[in-house]
Amino acid sequence: MRVKQTSLAENKVTTRDEWLLVVASAMKPWFSDLDFPMPEFEIKSGFPSTGSRGGNTAETWVQEEDASFVIFVRPDRSDPVEVAGAIAHQMCKIACGAKDTHGHLFRHLAISIGLKGRKTEAKPGRLFLELSDPILKQVGDLPSAEMTPTSSQPSAKQTTRQIKVSCQKCGYVARVSRKWIDQVGPPHCPLHGAMKPDL
Repeated sequence: MRVKQTSLAENKVTTRDEWLLVVASAMKPWFSDLDFPMPEFEIKSGFPSTGSRGGNTAETWVQEEDASFVIFVRPDRSDPVEVAGAIAHQMCKIACGAKDTHGHLFRHLAISIGLKGRKTEAKPGRLFLELSDPILKQVGDLPSAEMTPTSSQPSAKQTTRQIKVSCQKCGYVARVSRKWIDQVGPPHCPLHGAMKPDL
C-alpha cells in the first residue's frame, strides 16, 4: 500500500517540543495506511541513554507504570530531515512492538516509509524525503538553534597546571608548578642533576 502525504494546518510552532509533536503527529497516518496503527506515545527533547557523546539522534523508552512510550530526541540536533527521520525510526519500533525491535516487520515498515540502510541505523532515503517534504515545509525549521552543553564551552585558563620535567639522560619524570621553576629552578634527577621542563 502506498503511503499518503500528509498536510498540516497552518499553525506556527514556537517551541522545540511542539515542533517534535507536530511532525510526529503528521507522520502517524503513514502507519495507519500501512495497517500498523500507532500506539499513543509522548515525544520530548532529551538525550538518549548514551548521553551527549552517543550517536543516536532519538531513542524510545517505555514507562514501567503503564507501558506507554516516550521518544526522546537530542536537543543538540537541528537538521529537520535528520530529526524527522530519527522520529520516524522510533515510530517504526513502537508500531512493530517490543517483540520485533529491528526485526522483519520493522524492516518492512521502515522501507515502506522511505528509511534505508542498516536496520539499527535506518536513515531518510528518497521516498522519506518526498513524504516528509510537505510536513517540513509547513512546520518550518526547528524553533531553537542547535545547542551544546556548557561543559563543551571553553574553560578559563588553568593557572596551577603542573609542568612536566624530565631528565634528558635517563628519562626520569616529575611534575612541578611553574612558580617553583621560576623561583628556584627545575628539580634534579637523583642520578644526573637538573631536569629540563617540557614547556
